Amino acid sequence: MFSRSCILIFSGLLAFSIGCGPDYKARAVVKGKVTFGGKNLTVGNVMFHGNNNITGSAAIDMNGNYVMNDAPLGDVKITVSVPKLPPGGIAKMKEMAKAFKDIKSVDPEGSGKSIGIMGAMPTHIVPIPEKYSKVETSGLTHKVQSGEHTHDLPLTP
Repeated sequence: MFSRSCILIFSGLLAFSIGCGPDYKARAVVKGKVTFGGKNLTVGNVMFHGNNNITGSAAIDMNGNYVMNDAPLGDVKITVSVPKLPPGGIAKMKEMAKAFKDIKSVDPEGSGKSIGIMGAMPTHIVPIPEKYSKVETSGLTHKVQSGEHTHDLPLTP
């Protein structure tokens, strides 16, 4: 049989896990444009780092736009990362992309629909300082509120 103290401890842990923990489902939609020195980024990733290690992320498109559908609510720190070019630069990236061009993701439900796994390749990559890819050094912050809103990220050299 459970002792009274075991039941009290179990009840307390259950109450904490139900009502007192972080709300991982509390999210918002944030969209914006990422620029560096006035130029639109053409590829990369934006990540919001919230409390309790809750994060949200979004890809940057070829026009510098991002749409984050899972932004954590509250004060966040922001990082922006841009992939490094492989040896050979954009030409090498395009060559590597050709190998994946015809590979498609197929609907497992058997609908016959499929989509390509490679998006459009940028014609150039706008490099940014490494500091923007680290939470400790990016210096980028925002207060995310519920609903949908815009937050541009004008990065500086």
